[in-house]
Amino acid sequence: MKIRLEQPSDYRKVENLTREAFWNVYRPGCYEHFVLNQFRNNPDFIPELDLVMEEDGMIIGHIMFSRAELVLDDGTHRQSWTFGPISIHPNYQLKGYGLKLLYYALDKAREMGIGFLCMEGNINFYKHAGFGLASEMDIHYHAEPRDAEVPYFLALELIPGWLKSNGITEATYCPPKGYFVAEANPNAFASYEATFPAKEKTMQPGQLPQFCQSCGMPLTKNEDCGTNADGSTCFDYCKYCYKDGKFLQNCTMDEMIEHCAQFVGEVNKGLPHPITREEYMGQMKMYFPHLKRWRKDITINEAIPKNPVLAGVRDLIAKMADTLPVTYISSVDKEGCPCTKAMLSPRVREGIKTFYFTTNTFSLRVAHYKANPKASIYFCDAEGFKGMMLRGSMEVLTDAASKEMVWREGDTEYYPGGITDPNYCVLKFTATDGRFYSDFYPRSFIIEE
Repeated sequence: MKIRLEQPSDYRKVENLTREAFWNVYRPGCYEHFVLNQFRNNPDFIPELDLVMEEDGMIIGHIMFSRAELVLDDGTHRQSWTFGPISIHPNYQLKGYGLKLLYYALDKAREMGIGFLCMEGNINFYKHAGFGLASEMDIHYHAEPRDAEVPYFLALELIPGWLKSNGITEATYCPPKGYFVAEANPNAFASYEATFPAKEKTMQPGQLPQFCQSCGMPLTKNEDCGTNADGSTCFDYCKYCYKDGKFLQNCTMDEMIEHCAQFVGEVNKGLPHPITREEYMGQMKMYFPHLKRWRKDITINEAIPKNPVLAGVRDLIAKMADTLPVTYISSVDKEGCPCTKAMLSPRVREGIKTFYFTTNTFSLRVAHYKANPKASIYFCDAEGFKGMMLRGSMEVLTDAASKEMVWREGDTEYYPGGITDPNYCVLKFTATDGRFYSDFYPRSFIIEE
């Protein structure tokens, strides 16, 4: 048995190995081989810990490591690490090869100064390498409530005392974004998967919970699922929402929530404490915007709104920007902490993507944006109980044309030198995405070019 660094000539073999190892384990089919294919070019990838295991000249195992982040309660970001996928060929599983590869990789990581690891996995396996529940170390999982004991979220201090020596008593773990490449790029994943021999996808015991991405119904067996246009099983949607490649209901998200609310009695059969119809609808309003079908409803195109829901969001942003007297803008300081300030609302806006503000050239805010252009702006309608946050970047403009565009009569009170006053400049905010709160639930959206 030999463990060595992965070489470019190994790539396809290792991806095929990973596919075989994970197929139908956590979900129908698998994504892990695509994650590996894309992650080798990711800046978080650690090539010194990209390892393969050989037996009799054949690659039977693989493991890779990545940089990740811990976010402290004060917003400070600290370096952390993770690993995976770790793959052992099905013919060599349950024979100790996985632990041998893991022990070797952990020793190498420790030698490199990697002090703390978080990961998602089966504690019955990883406890043999020293991993325990991350919640017992006050490390929280980004996608679960802080007080939850997440049984699959594990952690290990490779270097004893590493957390304390780095001033970390409690934090939230943020996995590498590259781990979600298949969900973010479904068409690219489908094209990549088509380069492999066809394999049957199926639901089986022990997989992660699957839910209809239209109505949220649990999917526990193949018979619960809808069908694609070619008659194959569609594991994204249930048979009541999707058939022959088409949705069976032409409805909005709110109409789907209203339809599902009638089944609150069935939902209560599985709950220790019954909930009301209104409570169930409130939960769906929080959950449904994250389902695959309804994520389309929260993409805003400047030219043509795709449905009335989007038009309402666009109009709401415009109305708040034009009528509210104050806008809150945020920057990031040199220590990575968010800093927020109340400003007079934008002087000029271009649709809902670009907003122009005035400020002092020598202000702390300008210094922040010059060093780090990441920014957000927030509109708050306290009386209407609505809030709108936009994320994007802020550019500091000092050219004469931009300054003249936003100049207003009376500005000499703040800038005695007029348009040419050296302490007068323009902030140009360009939005990429956002989140709004209205009607007692939030929605996220993307603003397209």
